[in-house]
Amino acid sequence: MASIPEESLEKLLYFRREMDRIFREFFDPSREEALSEGGSVDVLLDVLETEGEIIIEAELPGLIREDLEISVLSDILIIEGKKLKISPPDSVNFQCMERSFGKFRRIVEIPGAGDTRNIQCKYDRGLLRVRLPKIKERRGHRRKVPID
Repeated sequence: MASIPEESLEKLLYFRREMDRIFREFFDPSREEALSEGGSVDVLLDVLETEGEIIIEAELPGLIREDLEISVLSDILIIEGKKLKISPPDSVNFQCMERSFGKFRRIVEIPGAGDTRNIQCKYDRGLLRVRLPKIKERRGHRRKVPID
């Protein structure tokens, strides 16, 4: 099987990220509020799984802990917050501005059976790391149900 050239793969990954961003912005109910504040923040993340835990890492550069909120609802992890725009001096004219500011929300379905009661979060130098110990799958055990 032929391998995809690295340049093509990078283009495909970029295209996928852009399509994800467009769909998120289009279907996000808080879109108008985010747009009025200068855009919405893209939250890039990785989901890893080891033998004993599930790890979710999110890049959130420029945020402070107080502007970040993490919550869990059933098997859904919700990462939300607000990245404040820094006002430059009046004498500054931007030649290029690619950073985004505003409110954000990223909803992640926790894969497998993670123990949400023992979730641990750490935020350091722009990287949020969420760790969930794995538990044995509680669903899917077959048992007979009596019929009346």
